[in-house]
Amino acid sequence: MDIALLDELGRWETGVSPAETGDSLWKLHAYRLARYLLDCCRSDIAAAHPPLHAQSADQLRRAVASITANISEGYSRRTPNDRTRFYSYALGSVREATVWYMSVRAHLPADRVQRRIDLIAQLRRLVLGMHGNVGRTGGWRSKGE
Repeated sequence: MDIALLDELGRWETGVSPAETGDSLWKLHAYRLARYLLDCCRSDIAAAHPPLHAQSADQLRRAVASITANISEGYSRRTPNDRTRFYSYALGSVREATVWYMSVRAHLPADRVQRRIDLIAQLRRLVLGMHGNVGRTGGWRSKGE
């Protein structure tokens, strides 16, 4: 992972509520990256110039939010089949987010769009790994979950 991204992520994490970071889900790196991307997406939509069409902004936000939601839902499922299903949904949303970021690239600085695409690519690799891990082992479960 890019050192600059790790630094950015570390700074962002200091502002996240202890109510969220105290959940065992927070240990999952893919979840943390997805949450970070969601916050970035919100600021990207606000900073877009010219402003994004309302439908494009909504589609981008929904695709990015869906990544986080499906990772968290899959993590919380008891059976490998359920976890696999939600991680598959997350993967679809990762790919959709790429398309939406590319569709709004004229509204954001090129370096900002590239950072988001790089972050989404990292998320795609992590979600693919999680999906494959569930298929091989049934997935990781923390004690008490």
